[in-house]
Amino acid sequence: MLIVASGTFSAPAMAKVVVLANRTTSPAIVVLLPSGQLSTSISIAPGESRPVFFDKALRVRYQESRMQREYKLDESSVYFFTYGTQPGAIRLEKIGLGADPNLVEAEKEKLAKTPFEMPAIHVKLLVDDDEPTHQRIWEARLRARFEDAAEIIERHSGVRMVVDSVSTWDSDDLVNDFSRSLREFEQEVSPQPALLAIGFSSQYRIARGRVHLGGTRGALHPYILLKERSPQVREAERLELLVHEIGHYLGAAHSPEPFSVMRPVISGGKQRRLGSHIQFDPVNTLLIAMVGDEIRSRGIRSLASLPESKKNRMAEIYGVLHKSLPDDPAAANYQQLIRRVSASPLVKETHQVLDHLVVVAKLRHQIVVNQQKALGTKASIPLFSKNHDAVTNSLVRQAAKAAQGLKSGNAPRAFLLALGIFMDDTDTLRRFPPTSRFITLVERDADRLVQLQKLDQPTMRGRADLARHFFISAFTTVAIGGKNSHKLGLAKEWADAHQGSGFSFADMAANQAGILFAERVLADQLTLAIVAQNFSCEAFLPPVDDLQENLAAEEFKKQFGSIDDPRLSAELNRIEALVLSLPIYQLANKKIP
Repeated sequence: MLIVASGTFSAPAMAKVVVLANRTTSPAIVVLLPSGQLSTSISIAPGESRPVFFDKALRVRYQESRMQREYKLDESSVYFFTYGTQPGAIRLEKIGLGADPNLVEAEKEKLAKTPFEMPAIHVKLLVDDDEPTHQRIWEARLRARFEDAAEIIERHSGVRMVVDSVSTWDSDDLVNDFSRSLREFEQEVSPQPALLAIGFSSQYRIARGRVHLGGTRGALHPYILLKERSPQVREAERLELLVHEIGHYLGAAHSPEPFSVMRPVISGGKQRRLGSHIQFDPVNTLLIAMVGDEIRSRGIRSLASLPESKKNRMAEIYGVLHKSLPDDPAAANYQQLIRRVSASPLVKETHQVLDHLVVVAKLRHQIVVNQQKALGTKASIPLFSKNHDAVTNSLVRQAAKAAQGLKSGNAPRAFLLALGIFMDDTDTLRRFPPTSRFITLVERDADRLVQLQKLDQPTMRGRADLARHFFISAFTTVAIGGKNSHKLGLAKEWADAHQGSGFSFADMAANQAGILFAERVLADQLTLAIVAQNFSCEAFLPPVDDLQENLAAEEFKKQFGSIDDPRLSAELNRIEALVLSLPIYQLANKKIP
């Protein structure tokens, strides 16, 4: 049997995927003919499922005897070759997984961008203190098992996994519940600098019958824990269990197919009969290939970072899997996880404004590169002005213009939130518990790198720290309110006085200006139209040269006492009055049309 397909296999930067499965008894020689690219060939063994990654369109042509058949394949779908009704005849069928998603034009443009290269998932292997053998023995055993598992995973998902390090942890011998052991493992161990920690616990002796042999909390959760101690379990079955749990890590759910590595119960001697031939079913091959492609091409590290189109498709597939195994909770749990991290309208619109800023940053960076080439120098060339206030002016105006195009009532909030995320190059907001989850949903890791690498440092009044304080305070005003944002800024300066750069009233002025700016925008006293036309740093932040800075705790105490001292309140009130005296706020009080 000769099968010919249009597309390309395992291309590292492709953004679409289908799965081809062979349910005949003969190997399928598949010729892949990508649109606008050279052809290539792969062989699909009987019972095997292979992901095919491609960029544009994908057509399938297969030939039997003198007859050729040709089909156009839909992305994020599964097809299998099987025998037809006539002797020796074959046909191509599509597995019913619901309607195929159609990507919106904005997402198609994102997929066409230069991908973020992430060559592999780095893994840390660990054993607990109950491991009975010497490290040279257990390390060799686990490395060999992991290498076999990684080869199977790469063949089905397109993503490579490598061991970053090996280590140990001390497990609590009094804990005899697996879920508590997993929680303890998460508390005791850090995966860093790797992405995934895989622990092998010898605390549990694996008993006969149906028992919990391993687990993780969901797709892209950075911890997997496996039970290791049992003379009845052969190495081939331990390998299958490891592949099963890594499959869960990459988004696979339980399958009704009896010889899939994702069947709910890894027992019954199936692996002993199959030998070392471990394989995923076609549907789970599609799931892990979709996640793997996002890891390879865009460097995602969380389920929330998946594009909305793929999250929707995966939720749809989980729904179909749950119907096939209604008594098994795995698919339903994964469907809930997907829905939990799916974007709200505010998340989507904030991302839309943020994405526009990232595009602007790329374009501006390219202009600088072109200027450098034209002048034949590697020196940094300011694009707008020496102190980069004009960079800030341009970015704010661009964000306001992008937000004006939003159709919902979220435009003012999306504008302020996107600017705060974009301007925060210190990860302050990402580390702040009330805002960290929202930012994870909005900002993809690859876009974050673009922003950090290609952003010409914006300033206000010639200082990058003042711009950061201004826009972070505007963000937190949306997230937790102006009063709480003021308290947060004050607490930060108080901490700096005791163990940092010292208390800065200039920073407090930027905080207060950012809060007032956000409050006026949210109240529609400053419209996005006027901001898009006229924003300037000088208009929204007064001069700060005469404000005291770098006050250590002792000096601050001499002049201003404590947080509750009237002298401090008087100085902060003076700063607020200074901000409010700016002409733009006088106009805002009368509501700018």
